[in-house]
Amino acid sequence: MTKKKTAEKKKVMLAMQGGGAFGAFTWGVLDRLLEDERIEVSAISGTSAGAMNAVAIAHGLAENGNTGARDTLRSLWNSLAYDEAVKQMPYVGSAGSKSNRALAKMFKQLMPETAAGDFMKSLKAVTQGATLSVLNGREGLFEAALEKIVDFAALKKDKKGVPLFIAATDVNAHKERIFDRSDITPTAVKASCALPVVIGEVEIDGRKYLDGGYTANPAIAPLKECDSNDLLIIQTIEMHERDGLAVMNSSIDRVMEFTNNASLRRDLEDIDRDNKLVAKDPEAAAALGLKEIHTHVVKIGKELKAEHMLCFDRDHLDELFDAGRQAADEWLAQNFDNLGKKSTFTRERAMPPSMTQKRRGNTPK
Repeated sequence: MTKKKTAEKKKVMLAMQGGGAFGAFTWGVLDRLLEDERIEVSAISGTSAGAMNAVAIAHGLAENGNTGARDTLRSLWNSLAYDEAVKQMPYVGSAGSKSNRALAKMFKQLMPETAAGDFMKSLKAVTQGATLSVLNGREGLFEAALEKIVDFAALKKDKKGVPLFIAATDVNAHKERIFDRSDITPTAVKASCALPVVIGEVEIDGRKYLDGGYTANPAIAPLKECDSNDLLIIQTIEMHERDGLAVMNSSIDRVMEFTNNASLRRDLEDIDRDNKLVAKDPEAAAALGLKEIHTHVVKIGKELKAEHMLCFDRDHLDELFDAGRQAADEWLAQNFDNLGKKSTFTRERAMPPSMTQKRRGNTPK
């Protein structure tokens, strides 16, 4: 009787962007990756919603491997769904939860995938964002909800656990603050998620922090020292190279795009430069502590409206989750064999020649 061959495992470092409800897309990607027994998560970095996903994975991996990570992620996003979160509102509670589910069901039937339905997502984002702002304003509520899902004391204690990094923005220093297993807390995660209009400034040890998406979305630098050469970035807000006269959906979408991707652009360019040095002069690169990093990106493949990031309707989260699983499935089919061998996404490949793009008003007649 022949012994069944064990599937080859490949180590992958995960770097996850923020984006509010768009983090449910990342959840879907992670669910599909963790389902694949050939994938071994060797390090984790996350910012904002990505930070919440990061601590959920780290906790789940310690509890029960990949299965534990998938279970913890599902528990996290079930708790973040608006009909669940609204139960914590004073004088609203369960009644508000039931009415939200009923209204969501009605709107889905009346306006499926239409402009009107799109408008309703935007409207819900406004009302739900206001509710979340009230909830997060209650002292300790964010932390208490997260501690029901993630054992932070165990994360700190587990010195052999998967390296874990989350980023927040130090308001006064104007730069990122990276928390790791040694100092990670529910408040640190809240700081990473601290959008001004939803959470506001979060104070830790006398310093004030805002959302990490402004300075490190996600944090890449600490991953370079971890035990893998493959970096998989899960991107919730795509960066596009456009012609100077290209039409944009809205100025808000454009601002969200470049502010949330500014640090990622810089980090990808740095990796590309370092990889060239490794290829050209391995000894000099080694002396500088550099190694080749293979970069990979999973993204949704379409522009998401900025205002929808505060729509936490369960149907919206499920839609994003399904899109994430599909994107990861396609990425694995196309790129798994390249893990450990080469990059499948680089900053240079993300920059098509501008002269090949059609300019509005300048096409041949």
